Amino acid sequence: MTRWLRFLRASTAAWLFAACGAGLAAAPVVTDELLAPLESAYLRAVKPGDEAEVHRELFGTVLERVHRSYAREVDVPQLIAAALKTLEPLEPESGAPGEVFTKAINAALATLDPYSRYLDARAASDHRSAISGSFGGLGLQVEMVDGLVRVVAPMPGTPAARAGLQSGDLIVRFDDQPVQGMTLPEAVSRMRGEPATSIELMIRRGGHEDLFSVSIVRELIRREPVRWSMEGDVLVLRLATFTRSLSAAMEKAIADATASGTPRALVLDLRGNRGGLFRQAVITADAFLGEGEIVSLQGRTSVNRRSWNAHPGEQFEGVPMVVLIDGRTASAAELVAAALQENGRATVMGRRSFGKGSVQSMVSLGAGKGALRLTTALYHGPSGRSVQRTGVGPDIELVPAQAAGSGNRRREADRAHALPGSEEPPPPKARVEESRCAPGRKAPDPALACALAFIQAGGIDAFLAAVEPAE
Repeated sequence: MTRWLRFLRASTAAWLFAACGAGLAAAPVVTDELLAPLESAYLRAVKPGDEAEVHRELFGTVLERVHRSYAREVDVPQLIAAALKTLEPLEPESGAPGEVFTKAINAALATLDPYSRYLDARAASDHRSAISGSFGGLGLQVEMVDGLVRVVAPMPGTPAARAGLQSGDLIVRFDDQPVQGMTLPEAVSRMRGEPATSIELMIRRGGHEDLFSVSIVRELIRREPVRWSMEGDVLVLRLATFTRSLSAAMEKAIADATASGTPRALVLDLRGNRGGLFRQAVITADAFLGEGEIVSLQGRTSVNRRSWNAHPGEQFEGVPMVVLIDGRTASAAELVAAALQENGRATVMGRRSFGKGSVQSMVSLGAGKGALRLTTALYHGPSGRSVQRTGVGPDIELVPAQAAGSGNRRREADRAHALPGSEEPPPPKARVEESRCAPGRKAPDPALACALAFIQAGGIDAFLAAVEPAE
C-alpha cells in the first residue's frame, strides 16, 4: 500500500469518527415559532402542492444545520429576515416551489459568506461530477465582475476554446436569461448540463462596440489534474485542481517523470489553481514533507477543530523546491503553498495568492432534496496564520513586465460578505521583474523562467545578483 493511500485511509477514518461524534447534537434552536413567518410567506408565494410542503420543511432543516455547524456564531432571525425579503414582493401562488425556495434560502446564506449556498438536486449532482474531475459543460474558467461573468480563460481543446471565446470576454446573457442578478454558482450551473445540449451566450468583448452571440454545444469536460515536464534536469509539476483523482495522478506523474532518474530540483506550479478538495490538498503537502504540521482547522464543532501533521518520508527529500503562485491560486492550493513555505521546504515565487482560507462541507439533505454547501471552518498554516483575505505572500515577488491589467483582478478581500482574516503575510524578501529572468529573449513563461533561474543560481543572493531586483 502506498504512503499516500495509507494517509488517505487514516485521515478519512479519523474524520468520519469525529463526524459521527458531532452528530449527537443539542436540542434544535430553530423553533416552529421562529420559522412561522418564513414558512407562511413561502407558502403564500408558491404554487400549492406536495413539492411546496417538502421545501417548506427544508427551511428548518437548513437553518438548523447552519446554526449548529457554521464556522462562526450565526444570527438565525437575521437569516430569516434576508429570506423573507426575497419572498415578500412575489405575487401569491406565482412561483415554482423549488425555484422560490432556492432563491430565498440562498439570499439568506449569501449574508454569511460568498461560498455557503443551497444546491438543488441537479446542482448537487453537477458539483459531485466536478470534484470527480469530469462534468458536462463548456470548458471555461470564469469569475464574476460587476454583476457579469468574465472569462478568465477557455480550457484548451474544449467547446469554449473552439468557439473562439477569449480571456476578458464578458457574458451578459445565457439563452434568454440575463446574467445580471445571478450569483457565480448560479451562472456556472447555467453553463453546465448534459453533453450534446446547447446554450447561447451573449458576449461583450473589449474593443467591439456591439454585443454578439455564440451558440455552443456542451461536451464532457475532463480536467487533467496534473501535467509534468522536464526543463533540463528540473521536474515541473503543474497542478490544475484538487479533484478526487489528484493523488493517484500525482503518483503516476512522479513515477513516469523519475523513471530514468531523480530530478535535480522541483517546481510545483499552482498558478491558476482555484482549489478543490481539502483532503487532497493535505495529501499533496504531506507528499513533500517528512515532518511538521501541515494545516489546522478552526471551527465551532469538534469535527472542525483538528490538525494534520506530515508523515515520515517524503518525495524528493533534499531536492530544492520552488512553488509558483499568482492571484488566482486559491483555497486548497493556498493550503499547500503555505504548508511548504512555512515548513521551510520550498521557496514561494510569484504574486500574492487569492486569499480564500475557508473550508466548505457538503451536507446531503436527502434524496431529491439537494445539498447544503456550508462554510464550517477556517484553515491555518503551520505558523498559525490564516490566509483568509490576505493570501500567501511570496518569498520572491515576480513583477510582470506590464503590470497594467493584472492589478484589477479581484481577490477574496473584494468579495461581498467575505469572512474577516488575520494579519498580513511577511513582506517578500525581494521583488524581481519577470523579464529579467530571461535576458535577451522573450520567454514563453517568464515566471517559470524565474523559477528555473533561481534554481540555477543556487540561492537568493546569487539569483538577485544575476537578475537585479525591481524597485
